[in-house]
Amino acid sequence: MLMYELLKSRDFRIWLAIMGSATLIIGASYAMVQQSTRLAANDLPLSTAQLVKKQLEGGANPSDVVPTQTVNLRDDSGVFIIVADSSRHVLAGSAALDGQTPLPPKGTFDYTAKHGLDSFTWQPTSKVRLATQVVNYGQSPNTGFVITGQSLAPAEDRVDVYTELAVAAWLAILAWTYLTLLMPESTFARKKTKK
Repeated sequence: MLMYELLKSRDFRIWLAIMGSATLIIGASYAMVQQSTRLAANDLPLSTAQLVKKQLEGGANPSDVVPTQTVNLRDDSGVFIIVADSSRHVLAGSAALDGQTPLPPKGTFDYTAKHGLDSFTWQPTSKVRLATQVVNYGQSPNTGFVITGQSLAPAEDRVDVYTELAVAAWLAILAWTYLTLLMPESTFARKKTKK
């Protein structure tokens, strides 16, 4: 009943239309920025994987294409490279997690063997999320996989900031439209009387 009474008010309907439009616009903008930020995290691992694949197929040894500096997956946001053979044995790698060189689940290798590339978010352990690429290289019987990736922490930190900004913008529109459209005129009248 209260909603019906509110909907009879022209100002309330205008406020509802503005807030509905603002919610859709802010929500769509947030989704686009969030997705763009996440997808951009794939760019460097993908270009690195393609470069390493080209080098390996040109005759380079796995140890020659993998950096000597180790990337600690818990703390570092640098790009890591792992080269594995067709049986998923590590030939060389710059990634370390608790003293080991981790590998993604077997299913990612099966998918890559069929499709040539797999792009996914890998969480090898709690609080470690990685934008990861797996590409295959070589020709049978000398084939293998290149795994590259980097921490999603910087991208996720940016998304947290975008979330705060989106919520702040929505609340600001909510407050402003309430003040200009819905605040009772008697409130302003009382303030003028007090002066």
